[in-house]
Amino acid sequence: MSTPGVRYERLLFWAAPITLAAFAVFIFTVGYNTYSDRVKANCYDAAAKIVNDDIEEFSKVWAEIKSSGRTDKEVAIKSGDEVIYWSRLRTELIIGLNFRCWQAISDEDQFFERDPNITVKELKRLADELRKQPVKMYGIEMPDVASIGLGGTKIQIAMSNFVQALQVALAPVMLLWLGSLYHTRYREILAFRTHDDILSVHPHVINVFPVGYYPTLKKRNWLKSHAPVLWAVWSFFVRVSLLLCFIAPAVAFYIGSLFFQPVFGYWLLNLFAGFLVGIYAFGVLLIEAGAGTKHFEGEVALR
Repeated sequence: MSTPGVRYERLLFWAAPITLAAFAVFIFTVGYNTYSDRVKANCYDAAAKIVNDDIEEFSKVWAEIKSSGRTDKEVAIKSGDEVIYWSRLRTELIIGLNFRCWQAISDEDQFFERDPNITVKELKRLADELRKQPVKMYGIEMPDVASIGLGGTKIQIAMSNFVQALQVALAPVMLLWLGSLYHTRYREILAFRTHDDILSVHPHVINVFPVGYYPTLKKRNWLKSHAPVLWAVWSFFVRVSLLLCFIAPAVAFYIGSLFFQPVFGYWLLNLFAGFLVGIYAFGVLLIEAGAGTKHFEGEVALR
């Protein structure tokens, strides 16, 4: 009967390394996607890509309106009835960038007063300069490159990509861990339902149940007559509260990292992973209700 209890206790110990991994992924994800310099660098890269995608058209317009003999700034700002270069460029960026990125780009007028090829190079240069600065968050300095030893070969990968890979790998680990907690606890609850001796139950921290007996009532009393249910509800909330101490940090850090990960093409996958982890975590808590009004025999009167 104690075998599921032993396994359940071992699974609870896994909360420590899993929480640590989820915390690391969360900190790195939040750091790389909220640190002001890194956010601005990402905006510069996004703007450079937007301009570069239509570089032939922009270059053609630039060459046509510059052939009038005006200076670069005059060409960029005023071109009469001809196609207004800076207006078209700004429109493309407004549509392609989010509002925060557009604010960062729109303040830099020099981007709109030069050849589009130079604009792309300048945006990339500024992004590279900003990325040279280390990311710091809560006193933790985060490197830009992760080094991995594989078969005697040292492989370097961008830390942001490495953290994203860890985030993907952590999803099945979380589901396996939470699913194992659920099914092991279900087996344990089924097992001790047929036992009244508390000594037959493995004494891990979650096994909090009322122990005692219910003497016959000499007169009607609502509180005492409902004592089995009230004790069961109290024990349920104690067990759930203790269980939250183990699983809540890991689940919260993992789902939080999904929220801060701007994988625009995979938002549905992130939503699905977060939903599954949340449902499994809720199931681990809800299974505690399966114990019902279970109590164990003891010498203490419970009403």
